[in-house]
Amino acid sequence: MMNKYDEPMDKPVLVSLLAYVFLAWYLVVISVAYNGFFHIIFKFTRNSRSKIDSHIKVSELEGVTILRPLKGIDPELDICLRSSFEQKYPKSKLEIIFCVQDKDDPSIPVVEELISQYPDVDAKLMIDENQDAKDAYGPNPKVNNLAKGYKAAKHDILWIQDSNVWSHPDTLQRSVVSLTRSLNNGRPTSRKINLIHHAPLAVSLGDFPTATLGANLDELFLATSHSKFYVSFNELAVAPCVNGKSNVYRRSDLDEAVFRMGQHAAVPSSNGQSGNVHKDAKYYSLHPGQGIRFFARYIGEDNMIGIALWNYGHGRTGMTGDCVVQPLGGSNCLMDYCYRRTRWLRVRKYMVLAATLLEPTTECFLCGLYGSFAVGVIFQNILFSKSYFVFHVVAWFLTDCIQLQHLFDCVRGGDSQEPFFINLESRKTPDKGLRWFFIHWFLRELLAFPIWVVAMLGSQIDWRGQTFRIKSDLSAEKV
Repeated sequence: MMNKYDEPMDKPVLVSLLAYVFLAWYLVVISVAYNGFFHIIFKFTRNSRSKIDSHIKVSELEGVTILRPLKGIDPELDICLRSSFEQKYPKSKLEIIFCVQDKDDPSIPVVEELISQYPDVDAKLMIDENQDAKDAYGPNPKVNNLAKGYKAAKHDILWIQDSNVWSHPDTLQRSVVSLTRSLNNGRPTSRKINLIHHAPLAVSLGDFPTATLGANLDELFLATSHSKFYVSFNELAVAPCVNGKSNVYRRSDLDEAVFRMGQHAAVPSSNGQSGNVHKDAKYYSLHPGQGIRFFARYIGEDNMIGIALWNYGHGRTGMTGDCVVQPLGGSNCLMDYCYRRTRWLRVRKYMVLAATLLEPTTECFLCGLYGSFAVGVIFQNILFSKSYFVFHVVAWFLTDCIQLQHLFDCVRGGDSQEPFFINLESRKTPDKGLRWFFIHWFLRELLAFPIWVVAMLGSQIDWRGQTFRIKSDLSAEKV
């Protein structure tokens, strides 16, 4: 028996117009989503990465400084930091700097032990000299911590990588070749690439209990919805979309971008923290090696650095088909996941307002609702096509399932240096099977819109034990 949604109807003009608008946007979202999916399937492969490897000539590789800011003990910290030492890169051209602000930070013994195990690697630990007045160029603790290493680095190319991610041993050499030859996933670009970034993934180290539900949702979100659109936006190259887990760029390029920003001001500010963007940029451009300090005003420094390099460095971002993996352990409940998603949506709300307002329309269920309305009205002369909605959800689910498995297959190198949390056997355990995927996929999709609503209604975020308020000029202030 048909209900009112299935009955043929006389379409009012407004309903028809709305249906065509929804159909147009639905096609845009689907096109962007599957652009990302197919690039992941065909470019995030060993064969695709081998094309980049064919460009590598060890004698032509430039020197690189790896900067890793630390605070506290993250899950599997030793494995994550060790991956920097095990990069297949000429030791004479590699420097690693670990940055810590507190002399009593519990991560220091881990770093010191690693440095002692690799005496052939130029690695050092930098701690703020003045413990009574730690470096503070703005509210962003990561930038404050990185500033000393950024200035001290002996190489111009920097690989800034969070302490809690692991990377494959071949990642650095592919990144340097892609940066210096302007390659995006192995293909030359018309616009110079001045920032290489890697797709972030996460792995939950726990099983199904409630205590690790948040980590499970993070793992699924990053390997499905996030990576799909993240890769697609990079390929479309209409604007920067950068996550700061793992970025490679030249210090001179960032300093030059800050210098050009400062040219809009007649005189510099007195301390770089006046709140006037151009005057503060001019202040930090007076001395080389201080460009990153300008970005301490922003909580989302990664995207703002990407914007600066894009707009003032006249370049674009590129990828290499590599991912970095963050192991997630400990107590990580559902509310933890909701808080994290709310936090970064609030940050993005001020950085890219239009994209953030439209974000719910890119999620499976809402996208399927307005898409099925459009299909029903235009093609079936009914108000809502239930059959198309079912088709849409099933297709989206299968796409995400295939993509998640493909990305983790892509990360594996099949060598002895592969950490336990990404090896094939651990991915085949019963708790990571189809049932696991369906439960967490459905829950994540169900939570997407409520989380977005909560994020839009507030301006405060909690990060690393501190509360910040995001201001309309994109900067942040401690509460």
